[in-house]
Amino acid sequence: MADQLVNKISVVTGGGSGIGYAIAERFIYEGAQVVIASRNRQRLDAAVDRLGPRAQAIATDVADDQLVAQLCNQLERIDILVTCAGGALFGPVAAVSPHAVRELFATRFFGQLSMIHYAVPKMSAGSAIILCSGAADVIGLPMFSAGTAIDGAISSMARSLAIELAPRGIRVNTISPGLIKDTQIQSNMSQKQTSQFVQQTLAAIPLKRQGLPAEVADAALFLASCEYVTGQIIQIDGGWSAA
Repeated sequence: MADQLVNKISVVTGGGSGIGYAIAERFIYEGAQVVIASRNRQRLDAAVDRLGPRAQAIATDVADDQLVAQLCNQLERIDILVTCAGGALFGPVAAVSPHAVRELFATRFFGQLSMIHYAVPKMSAGSAIILCSGAADVIGLPMFSAGTAIDGAISSMARSLAIELAPRGIRVNTISPGLIKDTQIQSNMSQKQTSQFVQQTLAAIPLKRQGLPAEVADAALFLASCEYVTGQIIQIDGGWSAA
């Protein structure tokens, strides 16, 4: 065990798998107590079994503000909040239903805003909020119009919150992953679509490979522990957004 986050209490939404799980695992290694939250109780229980005794699971739906309030009210304090509840929609704008777009906004944008709303009263000076956006906040992606809109909204919200919460000593930053293995965006596509998307995207990435959830967790740890960084967006995309 390392010690950068000893005695810290962290909440990680979407912590049952993918990037959220990798962040929870890294925070625990650094000494934190971590509460992982997700809608999938079975996945959460399996994650806690792997993460060990410093992990706790709370099943919730971040799109439901009453459930989010209940989650936060169970905790004495929150030192680090990481909002990674995910989801994706793939398809041309004429084929993706407005209802599906509203549901995605409810989870990915409103869910992050709702978590912050209820978590901030539990946070004190020195606390950190890490939002999860995506490389699409600066890159146009055809067939992902809803996701790109949400990524842009999250990144803009984070900049405003960083200024708003700075007088309280609460830092707000954003991690913006690119093409990362074993994440929600690829699980929502067919095998053929995934293969095409990955190959086309790799052609635009200078490092010519997919990232790993653990590499995103490295960036999250930096933002959780570096006390002079706020209002920043860290692109974890192999140079995709710079190309």
